[in-house]
Amino acid sequence: MATTRGQFSQLLAPGLQALLFEWLPEHQEEYSQFMNVGSDDGAYLEDQIIAGLGLARLKNEGDQISYDDPIQGGTKRYLHQTYALGWQVTEEMMDDEKYDIMSQIPGELMKSCRQFWEQYAANTLIGGFSTTVSANGVSMFNVAQPNLGGGVQSNMLSPFSDLSVTSVQDLIILYENMLNERGLRVMISPKMCWIPPEMQFIAGEVFQSQFMPFTGTNEINPVQGRVTPAVLHYLTSSTMWTFSAGDDPNSLKFFWRMKPITETQDDFETKGVKHSLHFRISTGCTDWRGWAAGSN
Repeated sequence: MATTRGQFSQLLAPGLQALLFEWLPEHQEEYSQFMNVGSDDGAYLEDQIIAGLGLARLKNEGDQISYDDPIQGGTKRYLHQTYALGWQVTEEMMDDEKYDIMSQIPGELMKSCRQFWEQYAANTLIGGFSTTVSANGVSMFNVAQPNLGGGVQSNMLSPFSDLSVTSVQDLIILYENMLNERGLRVMISPKMCWIPPEMQFIAGEVFQSQFMPFTGTNEINPVQGRVTPAVLHYLTSSTMWTFSAGDDPNSLKFFWRMKPITETQDDFETKGVKHSLHFRISTGCTDWRGWAAGSN
């Protein structure tokens, strides 16, 4: 449906002192802060998990050496999808409008699409407890992440816990005890704590207080400065908090197959104008290592 004069009769006559039209600024870009952003020129991309060798084994006198093989694991496919938005306006509306509002509407297409891919990226993280499945076949946050060499490990607190010094310590310990696919210890530490706006003040007390918060003692806060809190405005839960290692290229991924393309075309039949914007993206998680959750 096209925008017509009947919908915006106030814009056709002089006399309006002020027009409040989308005058507030947007948030700064957030998706690239917690996702690894790349580009592609095909229909899809795939990541393959391969595990190395296990631990050395005892060789008794006269026995043959024990041999081991790497293990091929799961595959993660990133299928690029197209998203778009359009707007059309009549010739009469463009000609008769007195306040230059209609000429600003095409810029709103880009704003709407920016908000979409920000929320799309955040939904990948939000879905880590259910729908965002990594290459091992289970959710990104799980108490039973299967190892290719056998056994399972957890990257979330169970039960979930509110953000506190104690729960932060518990999640840091999960990182310290992380294993690779063959059960060998790996060195990985959390760097960022991703939180919704509602948790920014409690996060400041937990991570930035020199002394233990909410106590009357001078006990040192052991997690001060260990992890940096950062607000994600597109999280939909007021209690969700997660850790990321910050430099892991194989966890959350965001691919641009096509950057936004804008088009404008005159409509021969109606003499109006059509504007559109479209782009292609994909997101997902290949390997859960690097991320851990305290609560959803």
